Amino acid sequence: MFADQALDFARLPRKFPGQSNYHGSYWFAGMGASIWHESLTEYLGLMLIDHLHEVRAVYPQPFLITFADGRSHYPDFLVVHADQRRTVIDVHPTSTTTEADKVTFENTRTLLERIGWRYELLTEMDPVHQANFEFIAGYRHPRYRPTDELEAKLLMAAARRPTFGSLREALRSDRPGEHLPAVYHLMWRRQIGLDLTTPFTDRTQLWKGASR
Repeated sequence: MFADQALDFARLPRKFPGQSNYHGSYWFAGMGASIWHESLTEYLGLMLIDHLHEVRAVYPQPFLITFADGRSHYPDFLVVHADQRRTVIDVHPTSTTTEADKVTFENTRTLLERIGWRYELLTEMDPVHQANFEFIAGYRHPRYRPTDELEAKLLMAAARRPTFGSLREALRSDRPGEHLPAVYHLMWRRQIGLDLTTPFTDRTQLWKGASR
């Protein structure tokens, strides 16, 4: 299977009166395309994939797995990485995970590892992590990407300032917050590192992130 090939849903998403899960699409910055999801938990899962991985394609509901014991499972996403690795991802809240679900997920992991693919099970985020994550995700669009010259200046400034507050002060100009959208974009791209699991304040520690 090639990353640029279209892949139909193995299972068509269902809608019914009174359903509690939210269907929609997530704009995947790494691909510049919208990806279907069946719940807000899946939406956050796609956001996490977009933030952490360089990918060529993401396929929702990619195939059906039927196990020898008669169980079957439709994984949530198939991710094709930039280096052609494959990762199958399920997104499932721990609060609704049953013992049968755990068996299915473990069987899926075992099967995929046998063929050289990776498997990840994503669960819900805690409220602080989710709030921080959704905030920087709001700056994932290329419209917020700085020029190469400004990017170099921002990364140099961030490398010399240990906290977000000190970086913000160093970037102060006659136009309040002028460079902050670009800073948040670099955080999204992991070029400026920070801990998203703790409250995001002026005291938040920063560090050099990944080279892109």
